Amino acid sequence: MKETYLESASTIPLFFVLFPGVEPTKDIREMGGALDRLDIPKSNKSVADGTLVEISMGQGQEERADKALLQAAQDGNWVVLNNIHLMTVWTKQLELKLDEICPTAHEDFRCFLSSEPPPLPWMQMIPESILKNSIKVSNEAPQDVKSNMMRAYKLFSQERIELCNKVNQ
Repeated sequence: MKETYLESASTIPLFFVLFPGVEPTKDIREMGGALDRLDIPKSNKSVADGTLVEISMGQGQEERADKALLQAAQDGNWVVLNNIHLMTVWTKQLELKLDEICPTAHEDFRCFLSSEPPPLPWMQMIPESILKNSIKVSNEAPQDVKSNMMRAYKLFSQERIELCNKVNQ
């Protein structure tokens, strides 16, 4: 995530392709709260103080998303729009909104988008310009058991592992 963030800019949305078992929102929250510790000279972003706005897209969220994008671009905050594939008609408006706000957005502004891939290769759910103008991030869950276990094991810190009172055998 750190490398991805360092490649990003206020003018370039980050687009996460969703796969089963993969949810980037937690990673985005952690990144927002760790900017100072990661030697990134930006102020931290969090849901609690309103500098990180998360919206799960669905019916009725269009106006809220539009307002959040405008406000975040002005103030230098972050916006996470999850599951935009559920709003295929609205994504055309999103495309225009991003074209409008990104060129003049505050340098700390970041827009994170997430969507499932289309069910069939020939289907287009997301406007092409959003895909072209974004940093695409894909983190597909491992398919084999060993890789899945290693991935799960890495979620625990060494301190947490050492708290286990079970003896190695």
